[in-house]
Amino acid sequence: MPTFDDRPLAIAAFRHHIVAAALEAEDEGVVAVLQEMAATPHWDPDRREVRVSLATLWRWLALYRKGGLLALQPRPRKDRGTLRAFPQAILDQAVKLRQEGPRRSTRTILKILVAQKVIEPKQVSRATLDRHFDRLDMSRKRQGTLAKKAFRRIRTDAPMELVITDFHDGPYVRNGPDDQIKRAHFSGFIDHYSRAILEGRYFLTEDFIALRFGFRRLLGFHGLPQKFFLDNGAAYRSLRLSAGCAALGIHLIHSTPYVAESRGVIERFNRSLGEQFEYEVSLRPTTPTLEELNAWLQAWLTESYHRDVHSETGQSPAERFGQRPAAGGSAPPLEIVEEYLRVQETRTVHRQWSTVVVNGTRYLVASELRGRKVRVLYDPSDSAYVLIATAKGGILQRALPQVPGEVPPAPTSAQSGPAVPATRTDYLGLLLAEHEQHQRAELAALRMQVHPQPELDLPGLVAHLEVCRGVPLSDQERSSAAAFRRRMKPLDPDAVRQALEGARRRLGPGLHLSEYLQVLEDHLVRSRAALKPPNLIKGDQR
Repeated sequence: MPTFDDRPLAIAAFRHHIVAAALEAEDEGVVAVLQEMAATPHWDPDRREVRVSLATLWRWLALYRKGGLLALQPRPRKDRGTLRAFPQAILDQAVKLRQEGPRRSTRTILKILVAQKVIEPKQVSRATLDRHFDRLDMSRKRQGTLAKKAFRRIRTDAPMELVITDFHDGPYVRNGPDDQIKRAHFSGFIDHYSRAILEGRYFLTEDFIALRFGFRRLLGFHGLPQKFFLDNGAAYRSLRLSAGCAALGIHLIHSTPYVAESRGVIERFNRSLGEQFEYEVSLRPTTPTLEELNAWLQAWLTESYHRDVHSETGQSPAERFGQRPAAGGSAPPLEIVEEYLRVQETRTVHRQWSTVVVNGTRYLVASELRGRKVRVLYDPSDSAYVLIATAKGGILQRALPQVPGEVPPAPTSAQSGPAVPATRTDYLGLLLAEHEQHQRAELAALRMQVHPQPELDLPGLVAHLEVCRGVPLSDQERSSAAAFRRRMKPLDPDAVRQALEGARRRLGPGLHLSEYLQVLEDHLVRSRAALKPPNLIKGDQR
């Protein structure tokens, strides 16, 4: 195929080849030669079979006699460089959006134009708009804002065969009562086969606590990946993570230091995240809170990223993820995840009060452990309970915070009471095992499912909670209610009313807001567990 510069001359030579016989013929034979050429197929410079009409051949013959070979070159279009696919007003608006943010991607500009009702979906193609941007020197490539990284490709054949994680420095957020400005860090887990973000959110820290939070949710919602690929940062080198992956049968792989290409898939997503989401956040007039940033993120992932066709796979991440069965294992038992992913420290049980202290909180443990050293497994972000384990790793109990004024249990005496049988039926243990089995089924049922309408709005939820509390909610309580709604939505109005009315009857009015929200969450989880979990990654990601 001729190059771009040689193409007009190649076309002229092709046309001359067709009419050359007519140029040599006598006057009487020109008509017969041209008629024969019109009836004969020809191969153009692009190796395509074409036929030329008799009128066109007469025109080419006249052009050659008048101006020679160069006269047979194609003439440039008179409307070259003008808009033909869509009106000028659309291009003007697109240029304005690019000027607002030079790094704003063309895909995002088209989505904004659709949202503004300037164009209809798919009315303007990305390639067409990019061509006009390039003509006007408004393309990101010409402005030097387009990344130039190239990454190595890896092949996977099923979802959950390879999951890649990484941290990414995100936007600044407001934090605390004084609205201190802090940098947020995105922690994401991407499925290599489908390019779906299985779990992703922003944190204020880039450490094992943030990694552990996302990893637990990954296992609870999607089960075990076959391979887990991660960076060499301190959080990813944690002994607790290595031990947990080994116990769960996950093949842990660390990338080569200083070679970002080995993490190309997550690096490419981080680039899209920065161009299509974080850049839009930076254009907002006020700095968001971390809660607001994560709410926008989940909306962007659900409504935009997971629905758009990926340029590499040719399918949307949600569609591709549900196309084949997952290659990894099912969701592991919660007690194993808790044991291996909790932070571990050694404590000595107080001889008098039978307690251990973790992060300033006293937890009441079994009285027979007084004075003994035990392993304490705890979640730094959740002080609701800690796990007490033996030196060999067996879990002895789940210790709760000590209530002020509570008297520790008295040690059991070997000489008091009737003789204890050598073996006995552990009824509570059976109940606990059954309860945890139900919890695992409930977690599996929450796998990105789409719930039917209607949905309770925030004012409706606040009204129900104020009836339970007996007083109007404070601003902080309203924020907690809004966060709960985003995490658990959509909320069925009848289910919310039934759960909170039952909680008010059983627990009474005037309790802390968290008590009523916990009852409501348990009720919603139980009601949704009966639903069949879908295959597609849709809906809100907590």
